[in-house]
Amino acid sequence: MSNKFNANALTEYSKSYARRIAADFYQQHTTINGQQILSLTPIHQINILVISSLSDKWRADAEKLRSPYFDFSNTDVQEALQNFMNVVSQYISVRREHLEPLLVEAIKQTITLIFDPRAYFDDILRSQPDFTLTNSTLKQITRYTKINQFIPAYITQRMNGKPFVYVNQALTYLDEALTQRGHELEHYDKFVSLFSEKVTMDVSALLRSHVPDTIPTAPGRSFFDTATEPAVPPAPLVAEPSAMAMQSPADAPIPPKVDPIPAPVAVEDTTFGTGPMFLNGVSGPEPVAPISQPSQLPTGAISQPSVEQSSKPIIATESSPTLNDKLRETTPTEPTTVAETFHRAPIESIARSISLNQKFRFINQLFNGNAVAYNQAIDEIDTLNNYGQALDLISYRYASQYLWDMSSDEVSELVEILKRRFS
Repeated sequence: MSNKFNANALTEYSKSYARRIAADFYQQHTTINGQQILSLTPIHQINILVISSLSDKWRADAEKLRSPYFDFSNTDVQEALQNFMNVVSQYISVRREHLEPLLVEAIKQTITLIFDPRAYFDDILRSQPDFTLTNSTLKQITRYTKINQFIPAYITQRMNGKPFVYVNQALTYLDEALTQRGHELEHYDKFVSLFSEKVTMDVSALLRSHVPDTIPTAPGRSFFDTATEPAVPPAPLVAEPSAMAMQSPADAPIPPKVDPIPAPVAVEDTTFGTGPMFLNGVSGPEPVAPISQPSQLPTGAISQPSVEQSSKPIIATESSPTLNDKLRETTPTEPTTVAETFHRAPIESIARSISLNQKFRFINQLFNGNAVAYNQAIDEIDTLNNYGQALDLISYRYASQYLWDMSSDEVSELVEILKRRFS
């Protein structure tokens, strides 16, 4: 569910609108057929989503006809079954008590598609089996999308005829579509008017905040694509002025004798303050005058610093660690306590090394309360060969599928367990 909406307000409005539409129609009818559903509301997207729900139920019921005692792969059986389903589809007949729940869900989805198209398609993509978007599924999504149709059309174009793509890649295409063609999004004003013909829509009550006229620019690349790229190593650091100043007067460096040269070029050195650094290979930075304050460094900790002559100023830079750097960071090789020694010992099975308390927290916080998904994930990770494979699996599949907070305690604990498993 998109976080743009007040969930209770969205549900209540959808129920109110569905009751009004159903009451108006069923005053004069006992059941509704397919053609009548297509013109049930003034918003065609709602009508077509009800048809989509009926289609899903129709296919699910067809699967129930299959039996282990008969050969359903036979050509004649397949043809007869298809003909049967085609005939049945021509005789849609739905009573009010069965239609109204479908109508409520279709209204909620339509409102989401109007006000937050990214959330609408994000939910559809993440719900795909095996976290894979197939070409045939995308065709179905396109068929049942009547608002902002350019989005599934763009994803189809980017798939370029491939039979499938992983959902992570499809989500990247979704961001591209909204970034490059966001100006094509249909404005919500006209739909608010259509809704209000039956039940007045209060946008300020429906949304947590007013929807901007333009959609925010999406990131150019997926976070999980950039997370595993190695960070640029920082430039080597040189000794700080304070460290040089701590030397005793006896150890202070003696300035070298250099013949004067005409018009030296001075370059500001941010490492040593305002002292000039001369080019053309003549000398290093000016020596720092000693001070009377005694050295605070341990004896023998640092030898006399030497500054290597360079033709360019050396500037210390810092690099923020990526997600993969954070996950791949190594633990100390020598634990300081018996408890640390135990907790870092290698393990043979991830499932058996997870405590009961950890298991409940992993299921609730990492797998949205789905114990089956948790067990499948742990079993799959246990079959891998090394830590790199395990890290890629949780980064590219589970973290994306279940929207993990990578800074959470649960993720950190799971990563530590992976390190022990594949150490």
